Amino acid sequence: MERGAVQRLIAEAARELRRSSSEDGTRGSAVLTLVNAILETALAEEATDIHLEPMGGSLRIRMRVDGFLRERPVQFPPELAPVIIARLKVMAGIDTAKRNRPQDGQIRYRYGERLIDMRVAVLPVLGGERMVVRIMDASERFLSCAELDFTPRNQEIFERLIRRPTGLLLLCGPMNSGKTTTLYAALSALNEPSCHIMTLEDPVERRIDGISQFQVNVEAGLTFVAGLRAALRQDAQKILLGEIRDHETAEMAVRIALTGHALFSTLHTEDTVSAIFRMIEMGLPPYLLAATLSGVIAQRLVRRVCSHCCEEYEVARDAREAMQLGDLYHEGMRLTRGRGCVHCHGSGYRGRMAIHEVLPITERMRAAILGAGDQASLRAAAAADHVETLWQDGVAKALAGETTLAEVGRALYG
Repeated sequence: MERGAVQRLIAEAARELRRSSSEDGTRGSAVLTLVNAILETALAEEATDIHLEPMGGSLRIRMRVDGFLRERPVQFPPELAPVIIARLKVMAGIDTAKRNRPQDGQIRYRYGERLIDMRVAVLPVLGGERMVVRIMDASERFLSCAELDFTPRNQEIFERLIRRPTGLLLLCGPMNSGKTTTLYAALSALNEPSCHIMTLEDPVERRIDGISQFQVNVEAGLTFVAGLRAALRQDAQKILLGEIRDHETAEMAVRIALTGHALFSTLHTEDTVSAIFRMIEMGLPPYLLAATLSGVIAQRLVRRVCSHCCEEYEVARDAREAMQLGDLYHEGMRLTRGRGCVHCHGSGYRGRMAIHEVLPITERMRAAILGAGDQASLRAAAAADHVETLWQDGVAKALAGETTLAEVGRALYG
């Protein structure tokens, strides 16, 4: 929706509010239309999150597009902020009367022919309530393994790892690095009548037909560990554990892998070797980890060069890119970048792709884990097995014109 149209809608909602003196957000067509316009603007821009926060007596709205928060250049009168929040709380099934504690809810929103799930989290802050709406397209199909941006070699290793009948497969990376998308693609590829798959998540991101999905509920006693014990009694062959957070969960995951099950899970670590070391730091005996771990995958999301404004340029010998490339650089080398246009909001990027580091656990790696005194020995074993690092995979994709070296550096090093 155009900025002028949004401002007119805001003005009409404010007039309507003053006439009705209502703050419950359930009356007034202009308020309903305004809230729908906020949601549909985010959907049109392919945002993954909407942030609504009280700021200086007004309401600031920001949307995360391609991993970056962008502020919407619109002005909301102070009296509209609680009404917009209240309306979204009603849509999400959240108690509007309780404004002094965190609350969560869910919205199912129809947008054209698509059905969109939105996870809503409200937090009381100074000046009112802050809300984040996470957008998940329930009608969007799951990606195939071939669409995960793996190199041919890494894709072959990935597909081999997920089809192993036993063992622990770890996927690592920071928040919002695409781990769930990759794991759901793996589950979708394995989802056959002959294979019983269960997931234990916090929360369940998307529903998958044919797979038993359970959401952690600590108040009801369904923790990750309790859920894993229950999954064993359900004759599950493959189990997705949302995250390994502590020693108890890590130990249970390893013991399940030892009993003839395949278990997939995630860790918040920087790379594959850091994930192995984190499991050891959690108190797992190296011999148990070496016996059960089948592989580790690290990934990040980088922005793609905008296809509408991309251009090639020659890399000068003294340019930063030449220094970053090192021996890969040659005279006359050309790379790709985006000039910036209306399609990419002037950023030069539109859409995202994954870069990976795929580490299968070979006999060399098992020996390194058993004798792991530090990360250096593990990295030396990974290098000897010709494992491509995240940086090397990112460089290859920059050389192919899909992203830029600057973007790979930003994603990896900030």
